[in-house]
Amino acid sequence: MEHSYLLAGPVILVAYAWYARRSRPEDIFSRPREAYGEALAAYGPVIGVRRKGNLEYIVNQEYARYVLTCDRLFSFEQGSAAIMNLQPIMALTEGTLFRDLQDFVRDGIVNRIDEIVYRIWPLFQRDAKAFVGLAAEGIKTGKHPSCFDHFKGTIAETTLILLFGQEYVTERNLEVVEEVSNGMAELTGQYQNFSLLGRYIPMLWIVYTWIKVMLISIPFGFLRTYGPKVWKDIDRYQKIASSGNLAPEDEPRNVLYLIVKTYTPPNGKRIGIFRRLYIDILLLCLIFAAVHTTTVVSQWVLYQLAVRPEYLGPLREELSRVLEEDETGSLRLTAASLREARLLDSFIREVMRLKGDTISTMRFTTCDVPLGNVIIPKGHFVTPMSTTVHENPDIFGEQSREFNGFQWAEQNKEAVMTGPAHIVFGLGRFACPGRVLAINEIKLIVLSLIARATPTLLEGKFEVADPLNTVTQPPKGTLVLEPLEKPYL
Repeated sequence: MEHSYLLAGPVILVAYAWYARRSRPEDIFSRPREAYGEALAAYGPVIGVRRKGNLEYIVNQEYARYVLTCDRLFSFEQGSAAIMNLQPIMALTEGTLFRDLQDFVRDGIVNRIDEIVYRIWPLFQRDAKAFVGLAAEGIKTGKHPSCFDHFKGTIAETTLILLFGQEYVTERNLEVVEEVSNGMAELTGQYQNFSLLGRYIPMLWIVYTWIKVMLISIPFGFLRTYGPKVWKDIDRYQKIASSGNLAPEDEPRNVLYLIVKTYTPPNGKRIGIFRRLYIDILLLCLIFAAVHTTTVVSQWVLYQLAVRPEYLGPLREELSRVLEEDETGSLRLTAASLREARLLDSFIREVMRLKGDTISTMRFTTCDVPLGNVIIPKGHFVTPMSTTVHENPDIFGEQSREFNGFQWAEQNKEAVMTGPAHIVFGLGRFACPGRVLAINEIKLIVLSLIARATPTLLEGKFEVADPLNTVTQPPKGTLVLEPLEKPYL
């Protein structure tokens, strides 16, 4: 065959990936909980594991708190940028990316959570009602709709409103938000474990993904669709912020305005092009953080409810107690009523504790660090094994793996609370800043659905799609919602 030598490259790559797969243990991908746990039990509180081209150090519960809170030795920012393949962006922003994201989430979302829940409740009410209707039709036809896809759209719309404002809500803009969320999930390695190339030739996978997402998907999707309007709104918001004519309560209530107000030069100059590009980067990161992971965790909660129907009765009784009436006499949920939904809050916390997270957020050593029986060299990943923390028998007793959905209500520990024995959202100064919004959105999804229907699983059970990455991968199964004869809403 003419030019057959052109096939040599792909053949070599496939052969190498096959060889790498044969020569490396698959346990860290197929049964990571057991593989890491057995190694820690056999070799001590700190082990080294080679994965995706990196030598990673895994610690057990003994050193989890130290690693997650001592940022001087174990850098969250460097670790997150490296594991999420965002080093070029970190370099361009001089290392301030994650701190800036924290500030804008805190000031633009967390501090306004009561107002935000009031604004977004109608969206969840509307989409829950629509989905239960689709689910009822699916029971008749056998074609069951995807709860994950449906509510990913709801959270995408919520994100658009919070970040940009109601005027940005169009069908095309919603499509782009979901595309950006998927693209950023791919860029940050959320689907890497499903790829032979991603597992065994990680550098090539990273280069391919960067080109695909950063040079194709985002420029021709997000920037082309949002760019012109965001550019105009930056100018418009800068004039508003510079004028000082509006009282704080009358200013635009979206995160883009807050960012523009923060970066408006005091000398009256126009915000420059590089700062505008950085604003786009911040918005992209916020879209990914707001949409993908929250939707995934909501599905874990619903799937666990489907296999634990004994919890539905108390949760519906709680729903009846916390529902409020608005000015028209209609029933609704508010941030205050969601805070009173303590049983659901406890159930969510327990689902997050036991859904099988293997490793926690990554840290990056800033120097050679003695830890346990080893010295971890500078420039290496370090992370706690989450299951040793969340199932620690010294904390949770002999039945540490037993699901007890309402125990946290009895102990007055909320789902958003972090601590040495609960590291779902990280720990220390870099604990997830958006967890308050995420938990409220999850509650809105769950309560809106169980008020109208009973969740079950077509197969009677679900599978874990990616045992190494349950944080960003929903369970695998078919969720069925059977409508109630007398809905609560």
